Formats: sequence, C-alpha cells, structure tokens
Amino acid sequence: MPITLGSSSHSASFAAFQLESGQRLLEKSLARISSGKRILSASDDPGNLAVSMKLQSAINMTGAVNTNVSNALSFSETQEGALDTAGNILTRISELRTAYDSPTASASDKAGYNTEFQELRGSLDDLLGEQFNNISLFSETESGGMTVYTSPTGASGIGIDMGKLNLTGALNTFTTDTSSDAATNSEALAGNSNTSGNASLGDFSSANITEAIEGVASLRAESGAIASRLTFSQERLSSSQVELENAYSRIMDVDLASEIVNYTKQSVQVYAASAMLIQANLNMSIVSDLLMATMKR
Repeated sequence: MPITLGSSSHSASFAAFQLESGQRLLEKSLARISSGKRILSASDDPGNLAVSMKLQSAINMTGAVNTNVSNALSFSETQEGALDTAGNILTRISELRTAYDSPTASASDKAGYNTEFQELRGSLDDLLGEQFNNISLFSETESGGMTVYTSPTGASGIGIDMGKLNLTGALNTFTTDTSSDAATNSEALAGNSNTSGNASLGDFSSANITEAIEGVASLRAESGAIASRLTFSQERLSSSQVELENAYSRIMDVDLASEIVNYTKQSVQVYAASAMLIQANLNMSIVSDLLMATMKR
C-alpha cells in the first residue's frame, strides 16, 4: 500500500487524540486508586454523589448524638459511683449507731464513734457537691435535671430525662427535737443549710439512718434504670452509624481490584497510541523526504 502525506497526517492526528484521551483516563484511574474513591467529581456520578452527601451528613449527626449519649452515660456512671459511696457511708454510720447503743460502750467509746460519725457526715456533704464537667451530679429539688436526646432529630425525637436525683432530699432525715425551737435545732444528717453541726451520733435514731439508706437505694435504682436506657441507645446509635457508613462506602469507595485492571488496560492503550503516533510521524517524515528529493530533480 502506498504511503501518502494525507493518510500519514490523518493517522498522526488520530494517534494523538487516542494518546491524549488514554492519558486522561489513565490519570483518573490512578487518582481513584490513590484516593480509594470511585467518585472524584460531580461529573463522575451526579446522582450517587448527592446520595453520598446526604449519607455523610447522617453519619456525622448520628456520631454527634452518640457522643452526647456516651457523655451522658459517663455522667450517669459517675453519679452511680457517688451514690454507691453514699450507701457505704450510711452503712458505716448505721454500724456506728448500733455500737453506740451497746450497754457496754463506755463514754470514751461513744466519743470515738461520734468523732468518726462527724467525719462521715462531712464526706456526705462533699458528695452533695460532686460535679461532672462542672455540672452538679445531684439536684437539690425534685424539678432539677436535664434531658439527653438520642435521635439525630434533636428535641423533636426521643429524649431521656437524666436528672431529678435529689440526694439532698434523701439525706434530709432530721434529729428529733421536742423543744419549743425544734425547727431551728433539728439537724439533717447531711446537706441542710440550717444544720449547726452540733448534733452527735446519739441524736439520730436507727430509724433516721435506715430512712436515709432507703432513700439512697431508691436513687440508685433510678440511676441504674437511666444508665440502662442510655446503654441501649448507645448500642442502637452505634449500629445505625455502621450501617450508614457501609451504605456510604458502597457508593463512594472504589473496587480496588477492578480499578487496577482498568489502570493496566489504560496503560496498554496509552502505550499503543504512543507507538502509533511515533509511527505516523515517522511515515510523514519519510514522505516529506521523498517529496523534497523529487522536487530537487
């Protein structure tokens, strides 16, 4: 077949186009492999890109809610720890009160029991002031508290009431004072602003202390129920987040094995186009030299 300048020029143009197109596809394939993403720009897959953006937003919101629930659970666990300590203190006070009533207890024994009792009262007061991240663990009224929302929809979704654990109220069991100024002289076991701090162990009956123990036990049961709800909510949110991330991954993540095959194919095509362009340019050079030689004759 004779070689003509026109056919060589057409072959060179076609080879150049194939080379440029192949290099562009090769670069995009390499970018997918490097980033691990199937969709690199909106033009790659507009519909699925829009879906992936919504999924990413849902993932972020679910993660934020899960963090809030996790923090609330930490608050509840800290609260439970303080209530456990309060229960242990009250149990020890009950033991001291029983020993105080012993007919064989001497005056010095009772003084020793009372000294320990006063220290334990101070520990109870310290517990009332405990905080988590600068937030008081216990409410001073039945209306105190806070709500943690367990849904990305916020206040319009599901909420768990975290508060209304009134440890002060549980410890406000008073000494018995039959005098005319009983309202002034009566003292709480702990946490009452009117206490003078003069009441001794003997001023509290075993019934007073049992009442406080029962009050703290009731608060522990409530705290445990709240922690249980928070734990189930945390598990549900974590599962939902994993499912959303899987859905996002199916849309956005590249099939690495398939893309490597595609990259190899594009590499071969680029090599072939490059060889075609070299051959076409060589043919054009030969034809040009022949024409120049003919014109000189």
